[in-house]
Amino acid sequence: MGIKTSGHIVRVNTKDAGDLQSIGSIKQKRNVKEYEAINTGVVVQAIGNIKTDPIAISVLYAPADTAGAKELETAFNTGATVPFEIELSDTLGVNGTTFGWTGAVISDFELNQEEDGDVLASFTVALNGKPAVTAAA
Repeated sequence: MGIKTSGHIVRVNTKDAGDLQSIGSIKQKRNVKEYEAINTGVVVQAIGNIKTDPIAISVLYAPADTAGAKELETAFNTGATVPFEIELSDTLGVNGTTFGWTGAVISDFELNQEEDGDVLASFTVALNGKPAVTAAA
């Protein structure tokens, strides 16, 4: 299930990714490994670090764009890690709640030709661990 995208902002290298068309869920999880003693039945759980699942996003594609969509494409082409953040539209003042990661990797890049002549660029963003969360202000 996706999150409401009206008013959301996606930034790559601090640049706005442009006309956001879709964004996947921000899903975090921990791995849990269980050890069960065969003589007593006691179960011990080892809890792993928080990880964030990859997020799929799509934006309108403009080849001449030098901002966010181009940053996503460049990061994909070079294999470089980039700062990545999502600012939600829950603004209480100037800024919405922001989820930020210091080292995202763009693992997929796809261009889709739309019937009206526009082109959608779809990306999968692999994220490093738990995001830094800044509350709406």
